[in-house]
Amino acid sequence: MADCRSLPQMCLLGPIPPRTPGRSDAQVPSDAARGASKYGRIPFVYFYQTGAAADPAFGLLDIEVAVQRRGPGSFACEVYAIGDGYQAGHGASTHEPMVFEFRGRGRTIARAEWLYPTILSGHMDALTFSIPLELTEDEFALLDSVLLPPARAEVTVCLE
Repeated sequence: MADCRSLPQMCLLGPIPPRTPGRSDAQVPSDAARGASKYGRIPFVYFYQTGAAADPAFGLLDIEVAVQRRGPGSFACEVYAIGDGYQAGHGASTHEPMVFEFRGRGRTIARAEWLYPTILSGHMDALTFSIPLELTEDEFALLDSVLLPPARAEVTVCLE
């Protein structure tokens, strides 16, 4: 077992992208008809052992994030990602969750923490996560970005 860290990533939040033949459909929110949504996509988050920035151990690809109004005063965060285990090992957020900081006007408005499951070496598996968010209508209106601060993960290096 070894400790790894990711680099910070962020994206802007906006409307759900329209369907087009050349791009995969948005996977979140799971039901766009349930309420207004703010959507963002982070292309990748990789986890690196200390001093090995050129060789990621594992990662997450195409991280889609949506915040959706589910009713008066009710909001939810949904995440969809592909676990990239085609690297040097498999790992998980055993001791420290991946944090999603929902931001507006330069400050954090809400947070969601995800203890994602083990990403297996040699696999590319879909991962999903959903959690209620405590937001007011005014705070939802302010949301403009999501930040993923550096995260820690445990990795088992797979030598062949």
